[in-house]
Amino acid sequence: MTSRAALVAVAALGVWGCETVSSVLPPEQDGGTLTVPGGYHLARMTPGHRAHLALEGEQRVPCRDCHALADAGFAAPPVTICAGCHEAQQRQHHPLDAGVSMSCLTCHVFLAKEPGVRFEKWGCMGCHAEAQGTKAPITVHLERCDSCHRPHDAPFTAPADCTSCHAVTLVHGAKGDTVAQTCMNCHPPHSKAPVASQQCLTCHARGDMTLAARVSPQALFPGGHPGCGTCHSPHTFQKNAVKPCSSCHEKRLVLAPDSHAKCDTCHQPHQPMAQPKPCVSCHQKISATLKHPASAEGQTCTGCHVAHPTEPGPIAVPCLSCHQEPELNGHVVHAATLSCDSCHLPHGGKPKRGVLCVTCHEEQVLAAKQNKGHADCNQCHAGLPHAESEAPRACLSCHEDKVPPQKKHPECATCHASHSAKVIATCASCHLSPTSEALPGLHAVQKHRECKTCHAAHTPEPRRGPAACVSCHRRLPPASHPTPPTQCVGCHLFTQEK
Repeated sequence: MTSRAALVAVAALGVWGCETVSSVLPPEQDGGTLTVPGGYHLARMTPGHRAHLALEGEQRVPCRDCHALADAGFAAPPVTICAGCHEAQQRQHHPLDAGVSMSCLTCHVFLAKEPGVRFEKWGCMGCHAEAQGTKAPITVHLERCDSCHRPHDAPFTAPADCTSCHAVTLVHGAKGDTVAQTCMNCHPPHSKAPVASQQCLTCHARGDMTLAARVSPQALFPGGHPGCGTCHSPHTFQKNAVKPCSSCHEKRLVLAPDSHAKCDTCHQPHQPMAQPKPCVSCHQKISATLKHPASAEGQTCTGCHVAHPTEPGPIAVPCLSCHQEPELNGHVVHAATLSCDSCHLPHGGKPKRGVLCVTCHEEQVLAAKQNKGHADCNQCHAGLPHAESEAPRACLSCHEDKVPPQKKHPECATCHASHSAKVIATCASCHLSPTSEALPGLHAVQKHRECKTCHAAHTPEPRRGPAACVSCHRRLPPASHPTPPTQCVGCHLFTQEK
């Protein structure tokens, strides 16, 4: 129990002073006593009490105007008492209170539960710290709700001038009638700043935008470019203000860095996942006959050329990383001295065999062209170009109608050039050579030195019998001949047995 005099003395030390407190207390009641609630010192610091007790002159609100005061102490006023002074505000309530039990004290704070708590003008966060239906919890701009909101007015929002707090100069973006409307084109109320970059697509994904300004919705993706502000400077968005790709991809190696120094040389930042351009958009001279497999992204060139290698090295992967057994039959011909690109043009498609061989074997290929049967190198050299080096096929595998040559003529190449099949040695070059053993007998006769007169090139023995000799020796044998001859060579010797 506290006497009125004691209460005045205590109040004199309070925030509002002795005069303010004594003027709102009830009149003397013949020495009666009054119970002052223990929470009065907390309650008087709340926005509701401060607003009512701090008014001057006739507007000052005595405690008894709201509270019933008696020896039993203060009585909590009914909510309906607020309408006695605030009739206009009573008619226009919070616009979102449909179906919710609300009163003036729901928003206006008159009570406090503990000291040291900072109070705002309204108790909005008593509800809006949590989601309210479709409205997300408010986490930004929650210090001064009355900067934008007027719950007892219609409309209940009055957007503030954002530049009063935010020193921002807008260079890019849609304009509004007020600064706040301009800002809210990108910044939804109560949203955090990064949300604004998600609003870019509301304009830049439209079909009526110019192609240069159009952005694919898939250009933003988690873990890469989650928002336009990842690369663009907020409120500017000019090309000269775009962050360099190296600010995030500082360790990213590129293929042929001299010609691919800028990421947007290949990547289209406003396409899905920064989709790269087709290589042929720059490398137009590359042959369209290229047969190499495409990469996982569907690009043929990157099947061999790694766009972003893990370490510096050759501009293309080794051919043998794909072309292995059994495709090459376990062998790579000429591997000791040549590389794959010695014969294959990487961008020229599969080479023609004749063209392939002529780069090194020009003399042989040109000679083979003189003989249609020898025009294809593979006809004699089996398994080219990648098989193990083998001896050429035997001539008789194709020329089976040719009888194997005579003794001392073991190889066709003794007389024929292997690629053109041209005769390079006559019989006389061996059999009548001064360095060779002279042919005995009738071979020494001058008229018998034309070998083909009696011998066929590919038969092992000469033609025999009188019919053969009569082609030159037309005179029949004399009547004195002992017997009709069966073989002239039986008596007329061309060779001598040793």
